[in-house]
Amino acid sequence: MKGYLSIGAVAKRKGVSIKSLRYYDQIGVLHPAYVNKETNYRYYTEEQLYLLDAISLCIELGIPLRDFEKYRDEHGNFNLQALLYDGKLLAEQKIMDIRKRLGTVQMALQALDYKPVKAQPNDAASKAQAVQKQAHPQPDIKAGFYRRSIPKRAVLTMPYMDENGGNYSQKILRLFMLAQLLGMTASYPSGILYEYSADGTVQKYIFIHVENYADCTDKRLHFLPEGIYFCRQGKEHGIVSPDTLRNIFHLSGKAFLVAESDLIDDDLKQDGNSLELQLFQNIS
Repeated sequence: MKGYLSIGAVAKRKGVSIKSLRYYDQIGVLHPAYVNKETNYRYYTEEQLYLLDAISLCIELGIPLRDFEKYRDEHGNFNLQALLYDGKLLAEQKIMDIRKRLGTVQMALQALDYKPVKAQPNDAASKAQAVQKQAHPQPDIKAGFYRRSIPKRAVLTMPYMDENGGNYSQKILRLFMLAQLLGMTASYPSGILYEYSADGTVQKYIFIHVENYADCTDKRLHFLPEGIYFCRQGKEHGIVSPDTLRNIFHLSGKAFLVAESDLIDDDLKQDGNSLELQLFQNIS
């Protein structure tokens, strides 16, 4: 049927058993968009696949199928919102646990004064990667900035207009969940992205890095260009004000972007800083 997917096609595409899809229908968590009364074949729409992803994610996070019954009210209606909310809480807890574990490992490495041995590049690919990374960027004469070559990056974004920093962590968690639903692999670093137009207006986003985005057409997927960035470090967002940046780099009337990103590479950190401002505008 045009515009519909059969239950078998959905099961194959999403790696979910037909038995599970029938059970979702039975308990009311995901009804087919159309059921042929003559054949009893079930059909779904493309829009329902995102919902199926969310349900699968909740199961992966630790809500077993046998517990789905508790989300039905006294009338037998399934409360999908409650299920997704519990899934969100579990995702937040797992991310917090991972961050704590990473912090424990980092503290142990610092206590041991661990210095990783860098492998010497022995082929063209590894040499190019070493040049691109620039683990020890050269200082620049402009107000403490340094130049650093950064490759093209794919980031998943969410509008962010909260000037006092509220809800930052919650929005990062939502982006991780959104990336999962869109079939991407999300990773750190995360941060805040500012896109300044020539007329001085700015679009502000929270972002996380993503991979496996080849088939994604979602408008929330942005690409940060490859090139030489002017960088500066700090401990909190708002490292340098836009007006200061315009004056330093003569950006009045020009478009440019700024990313304030987590610093996850210890070789780049200076004075214990955790954030890096990265400015790009094709400045020669």
